[in-house]
Amino acid sequence: MFPLLALVLVVSLAGPPAGGGMGLSPTDTSAAAASATDTLAAAVSTVDTLTAAASTADSSGARRVTAVDAGGADRSAARSTLFVDYLWVTRSALLDSAAIERLVRRASAAGVRGLLVQVVGRGDAYYRSDLLPRAEALDRSGFDPLGLVLERAHAAGLEVHAWMNCVLVWSAPHRPRDPRHVLNRHPEWVAHLPDGRSMTQLSAGERRRLGVEGVYLSPARPAVRAWIASIAQEIATRYAVDGIHLDYIREPGAFAGLDANARATFALEQGADPARFGLEPAARHAALDSSWMAFQRAQVTAIVRGVRDSIARSRPGLALSAAVLADTVSAERNHAQEWRAWVREGLLDRVFVMCYAPGVQTVLSQMLAYSSDPGTGRVVPGIAVFNSTAAATAAKIKGATELGYRTLALYSYDSLDERAGYWDALAGFLGTPPAAFPSKGSR
Repeated sequence: MFPLLALVLVVSLAGPPAGGGMGLSPTDTSAAAASATDTLAAAVSTVDTLTAAASTADSSGARRVTAVDAGGADRSAARSTLFVDYLWVTRSALLDSAAIERLVRRASAAGVRGLLVQVVGRGDAYYRSDLLPRAEALDRSGFDPLGLVLERAHAAGLEVHAWMNCVLVWSAPHRPRDPRHVLNRHPEWVAHLPDGRSMTQLSAGERRRLGVEGVYLSPARPAVRAWIASIAQEIATRYAVDGIHLDYIREPGAFAGLDANARATFALEQGADPARFGLEPAARHAALDSSWMAFQRAQVTAIVRGVRDSIARSRPGLALSAAVLADTVSAERNHAQEWRAWVREGLLDRVFVMCYAPGVQTVLSQMLAYSSDPGTGRVVPGIAVFNSTAAATAAKIKGATELGYRTLALYSYDSLDERAGYWDALAGFLGTPPAAFPSKGSR
């Protein structure tokens, strides 16, 4: 593991990493970098100790690191005994009542604050919906996954935030079977490629080459934005959820967004067709490219604003959050996701930044970029479990604490459920009580 000292030197010599912070001035940025240098220095011995522990851990990863072993004062004590506040829970953990009972029992035993529960997957519902078809993975018994999660989780004192995928609506190898599915009912809403094809026409190989998960809708269509807002409103009015959590609130890539509606709308505003920028003089081409990116960001932002308005009408004060990309430059340029502006403007109460890179150095650099005011809890680092050892995850959590973050999330419960002993090892590396997360065998 690359030591945190290298990050400290990079920050002190070169300033903040690319991607920027939350709109700081150059003076404020320099002060923030200096402060970060001081706080990160306190984490160096912790990370080095965790690395050494990882190299000597037994096959179960069960070696314990105490607060003294970790290099002095246990700064995580400021966060009580909790080192994770929220767990993402994917829809695969909601398929039957036994799985949900286990989910709540294990989350409660772990002492987390709440669950981000995926109830809108690929344009389908894991709740009782009049707008979306029932998910194909669920049986036809009428079992209500979200209803049961809420009943059990609230009884255990856990928050439940309804996680809904927004513009990503399908990824299976076959088309959705239900005629009510948005791909069957509104194929004209699907995003298009530069060659004019709908994303439904992409082969599996083409998806892999483009790095896209499936079929996306076009944010530029007002009907798409209204449809997404209506889903959030349905959940907020039908269920006593503690919040709505948006995901895939972005374009799939810079190549997308060229459906006829988006092109016509932009052409009316700017006098040029985005599909024909190449015919323009070089200077105008560059200016139009910039205007097109701004246009696409505005369409995605309009989805967030529509959801915000819809739940404000039905459940005033209900929390609205989103999972967002960690690389803010790529998020804004390639995916039209201007999430820093959403936070500044109050469109979201909280963002969960997907700091999913396996490398500790990468994740700490990302968290440093957003750390101008981490104590507010509005920016929450989301740390991945599926691609990291317990020691690496512990180092990321320690680094987040040193940077001042007081709210953290893990992706995901499902990964913890599949990796026996991982939670106990993580607790050990962080110097917290062991056996907080029952093993998968204790069902």
